[in-house]
Amino acid sequence: MSVVALFSGTFCNEDVISQKLVKDLNLTYITENEILQQTSESFNVPIKKLVRDLYQAPAVLNEFTHEKQRHIAYIQSILAETLKRDNILYSGFSALLIPQDITHVLRVCLIADIDYRTGQGGQPAVKTITKLDNEINTWTQYLFRKIPWDTSLYDMLIPVDKISTDEIFKLISENLSKKTLQTTDKSKKAVDDFVLASKVNLAIAQKGHDVRTACIDGKIIITIEKNVVRLEKLKKELKEIAVTVSGVNDVDFTFGPHFKTGGYYSRFDFETISKVLVVDDEKDFALTLSKRLSLHEIGSSAVFSGEDALSFLHTEVPDVFVLDLKMPGIDGIEVLKTVIERHPHVKVIMLTGQGTPEDKDNAMRYGAFAYLEKPVEIELLVETMQAAYREIYREKDTHLY
Repeated sequence: MSVVALFSGTFCNEDVISQKLVKDLNLTYITENEILQQTSESFNVPIKKLVRDLYQAPAVLNEFTHEKQRHIAYIQSILAETLKRDNILYSGFSALLIPQDITHVLRVCLIADIDYRTGQGGQPAVKTITKLDNEINTWTQYLFRKIPWDTSLYDMLIPVDKISTDEIFKLISENLSKKTLQTTDKSKKAVDDFVLASKVNLAIAQKGHDVRTACIDGKIIITIEKNVVRLEKLKKELKEIAVTVSGVNDVDFTFGPHFKTGGYYSRFDFETISKVLVVDDEKDFALTLSKRLSLHEIGSSAVFSGEDALSFLHTEVPDVFVLDLKMPGIDGIEVLKTVIERHPHVKVIMLTGQGTPEDKDNAMRYGAFAYLEKPVEIELLVETMQAAYREIYREKDTHLY
């Protein structure tokens, strides 16, 4: 029996159709939630972060951390291992990570027009449909630069508003019985290659790199997407990582379409400071400080108000804040209190040119890691950040969060 990967728009009767397929074809049902749960447990990453990195645009600091790429590598490695089994029904758009050359996977996408979908969920469903469609589109654009309903992504695109559930089941069953969908030695080999490529991709991602990997008969193909200053050095490092994975017999390299124009390649160093948010209402100061930190190989971003700092937390949580004390609107102390209350592991360095001894006492009482005065020597600020990071990793080691 072949494998079915079921993709569905919101309110397109996925539950009814999937349950009928599972029951009548005796398939093992593996949902996306189950894949994410296993990934979360295996790699100690919260499920909400995995979902965010599947269906939302990369966070601001992802340029430095490559966290999205790393989390996708985690998910792919779990998904690949499940493909060793047969008689499976997958649901969820994460299954688009399965390569097209695994020919015994039937990819089925359920669609319907907006009027039908709204009728299934009621008028309040419009916002839900729009939101989830946008998230799926973010994912398919990230993977393929295509919309979710592009016919090239699937073997079957089925309009559930025009075909009955029984007819849909019959269509899927008939296609599964076709010779081209049967498991063959070649398609099994493609699964083995996918598993091996996923292991290599995982090993490379865990070393902080951002490349794409594929595999053909045990030969790993690494695609570099961005311009590289020292290309041969990078290729040597990537090859050294790849050959440590059992089963790899050769490594080759290719280049993506934006290799010469897509920015410069950088590896994330887990031992360097890379998730810093500078918060200061003096825009020029904040941008200049962020740039100077980058010269010290510290990944940072800047916002220019307390309100923006708290909004930033909705999408990403920096490890270190460099926070101005005196700001119009929500001031530094209020930001500090909110950050520490919501994320007690975050280290906040207060930075001010207008503070008083009482301000310093308040900042330290509410959980600031340090209190520095402007103008601050960049070397002192970097040393303070390094001390903050050391404390963060000590807390991680003792499982405080």
